[in-house]
Amino acid sequence: MPIMEIVARLVLAAVCSAAVGFEREAAQKAAGLRTHTLVGVGAAIFTIASIVGFEGADQSRVAAQIVTGIGFLGAGAIFREGAFVKGLTTAAGLWAVAALGLAAGSGSYALAGIGTVVVLTVLYALRAADAAVARRTARARETIRIHLESGDYMSSVLKFARRIDEHIVQLDFKRLDGPRCMLVLAVDPDQTAMISEMLAAHKGVERVERLNALYHPPGATPPKPKTG
Repeated sequence: MPIMEIVARLVLAAVCSAAVGFEREAAQKAAGLRTHTLVGVGAAIFTIASIVGFEGADQSRVAAQIVTGIGFLGAGAIFREGAFVKGLTTAAGLWAVAALGLAAGSGSYALAGIGTVVVLTVLYALRAADAAVARRTARARETIRIHLESGDYMSSVLKFARRIDEHIVQLDFKRLDGPRCMLVLAVDPDQTAMISEMLAAHKGVERVERLNALYHPPGATPPKPKTG
């Protein structure tokens, strides 16, 4: 294979995978621009090596191993936080850029280009759709006030609360007399009682108060007024 052909395939793999990695980087995910680019280029190198380095062998075997091997890398991006599983989209993105790198490395330029457009469309368009659905389904949240013995406990209490409900919103934080401070959160009304009890038992929490105030998330569809 001519050297320029090899360069062209590797550059295409880098460009396609970097485009996907840029979206992940902009979304502030753990695997970003460099990780996705390296995965795509690595898949392309393996593919080219199987073509030029093993004449007479079954070249498709390397492609099959890339599909299997990338699964272990993607698994590292998936983690569980409380009742929620995160990182699935990033893992799927790594799997997709490996496929793009394989296509570029095999010389399927059209497949690599079209595949990149499709992957980016899914990531950008569906992310916007998810945000729109979240805004429409968002509802008013109940406000609770947490009195802390010291501001040093604020981070651990907030992290603990978000393990229970990842959509908790921090509304305010004030320092009181001495080391004492106050943290105000907006929580799911259906879970307010449970969250309040669990936070009241947390280390460093003096007491938890439920306020008669509602928080409406930005962009949320306002509730319809009752008639009759």
